[in-house]
Amino acid sequence: MDEYEQVIEAIKGGEVDAFALKTNNQSEIFTLRTVDYAYRLLVENFGEGALNLTEEGLIVYTNNYFPRLLNLSYEDVIGNSIYQYVHPESRETFSKLFQKALTSQIKGEIYLSLANNKVPVYISLTSLFPTIPTVGMIITDLTEKKKEEEILKSKNAELIKLNNQLQAFAYITSHDLQGPLRKIQILISHIIDNERIKLSEKGKDFLNRVQYAANSMQVLVQDLLEYSRTNTVVGKLEYTELNQIIDEVKDELKEELEDKKAIVEVTALNSVNIIPFQFRQLMHNLIVNALKFSNPTIRPYILIKSEIAKGIAFDHVKLTPQKEYCHISVSDNGIGFEQEYSEKIFEIFYRLHQQTDYNGTGIGLAIVKNIVENHSGIIIATSKLNKGTTFDIYIPTTLED
Repeated sequence: MDEYEQVIEAIKGGEVDAFALKTNNQSEIFTLRTVDYAYRLLVENFGEGALNLTEEGLIVYTNNYFPRLLNLSYEDVIGNSIYQYVHPESRETFSKLFQKALTSQIKGEIYLSLANNKVPVYISLTSLFPTIPTVGMIITDLTEKKKEEEILKSKNAELIKLNNQLQAFAYITSHDLQGPLRKIQILISHIIDNERIKLSEKGKDFLNRVQYAANSMQVLVQDLLEYSRTNTVVGKLEYTELNQIIDEVKDELKEELEDKKAIVEVTALNSVNIIPFQFRQLMHNLIVNALKFSNPTIRPYILIKSEIAKGIAFDHVKLTPQKEYCHISVSDNGIGFEQEYSEKIFEIFYRLHQQTDYNGTGIGLAIVKNIVENHSGIIIATSKLNKGTTFDIYIPTTLED
């Protein structure tokens, strides 16, 4: 190692003009001229423009890339001012960048002129003073990148428009469906209360089916409204105690919890910036989900806890290591599911079970995921068949309104 370091220092000091490198039992002589030639070859075949400019902006060196970019010859470019190739819209910007580059390094985007067209480029300027009284300039053509950005921007705008139309359609349709549905349910109730005795057993069976279908439709409409709301309503973030949210949800579900004799254990939860009404819906859906898919032979047990730490502490690739998150965990001892379905269960209308076995619309967990994403967070489901399920939610503790 000492010998290598001595050789390197000798090369740096100009004491060595050449050295031999042995490869495959053959020696190859490298001189400073060889290295210089290799460097020039690299620059000439560089996939970007490389120029040297004087203090006045005269081009004293350029590789072939720059003239080709502007459909010019080498002779048309060398010795001319760089300013004549900068588009008029960018000359002021370029001038400021160039002045800074006389003493330091600077980068930015400008337009070059090509006939009557603008060529978007990214430039990197570096002062080579006092070694060489010039400014080095690297030019990267952004034409294709800008085209892709425009296509992406256009498609995103189109998707946003379609999504907004779809959400508006879902909301209006669901809202308008509620009126006729309520009327159907009232008429069915009237028939059951006043005319049931006149019906045959077959007629009563048909009526029960109609009532069940109407009630199912009512639940679906309400769930669609909730799903649409989580996509369209922008709520205000408030510093809220999670314990308060859970207490409100437990009060809402008091009858269901008593009916199942369920135990809900809540640790000392954190306070965090959330949209309260949305988070109330989130916790409501998760607790209802735990009750629905509870094991009929075991008393339902739901554990809710939270902690605050940086992303690195949770060891999850989707979390920013140095960003602080509130981790909320909701676990149950229910029937669980195979882990391969851990992503599918959040898809709207997706069901793991037949509706005859478990009532529901397949929207509840899709709403949960939407709410978590509204808080710039992530949700992960971990489960084993007949071993229960855990939902882990991670939301940033500091989030802009």
